[in-house]
Amino acid sequence: METLVSVRRPVRELRPGDHALLTFANDEEQRNVVGSFVRAGLAAGDKVIYLAETAHARVPGAPNPPPGRLSMVALDGFNGRSFQPRVVLDALVEEIRRAEDEGYGTIRVTADMTWAVRRPNGLELLLGSELRIEHAIAPSTSVIAICEYDRRHCSPEELGALHQAHGIVVVPDPEFEDSVLRIVRTFDPTGLALIGELDASRHMVLDGVLARLVSSINGSEIHLDLSGLGFIDLGAINMLADVAARRAGHGPLVLDRMSPQFRTVMETVGWHMLPGLRLSDDQ
Repeated sequence: METLVSVRRPVRELRPGDHALLTFANDEEQRNVVGSFVRAGLAAGDKVIYLAETAHARVPGAPNPPPGRLSMVALDGFNGRSFQPRVVLDALVEEIRRAEDEGYGTIRVTADMTWAVRRPNGLELLLGSELRIEHAIAPSTSVIAICEYDRRHCSPEELGALHQAHGIVVVPDPEFEDSVLRIVRTFDPTGLALIGELDASRHMVLDGVLARLVSSINGSEIHLDLSGLGFIDLGAINMLADVAARRAGHGPLVLDRMSPQFRTVMETVGWHMLPGLRLSDDQ
């Protein structure tokens, strides 16, 4: 099959004609990305089509959708024991046609297809159907699609093949972004990635994002990926030490992939010995 060069694109930057791949590490990451996609569509007046393995599946981000704006297609009634991509594609085309007839300018499609990988010849059939979807969606002026796969149930080889079949990999929207600093949620491990520079004017921003993250988890360690950080001042390090101290006994704050210079400063000042703070060996 042909190979596509994938680009990474936040949910909010997806546009009609995009056929994106989401490989999620856990349910939280799926809810974050797909929920953002669905909520944005419903808020904008788009049509949302969700393809699920069974009718009992819950659609992330749509607890109470407006009438008629969300269509869920359960595929178990079509496929039986084997995965039949033509049936899936026919059901999708019919839903898109109906939405176009109803006058929707933008149609958002998402499907968790992890289950199909495990069916007989599942990967081979999926790759063929993904290629047909790519050819159908790419020239579209109305359809945005996200294909979802659970990384826990796919081998590295399967994930590699799925990446080759998609031109876009969708990633979470940043928790914060300006011209100097970007803060992005991570899910494996749970935490944040910092990209850019962390100076005094952005201490409160990071403190607020960390506070929201802390309130959403229970007793789990939080990782900060610092590999993309070009600058951090001593005030920010002190702020992180304070966050770690407040979390002592509730899971450490782990600093990952820090630069050798940053590690030297931490160890020289002695912050690496503070309770609740841990320096990762992963550089």
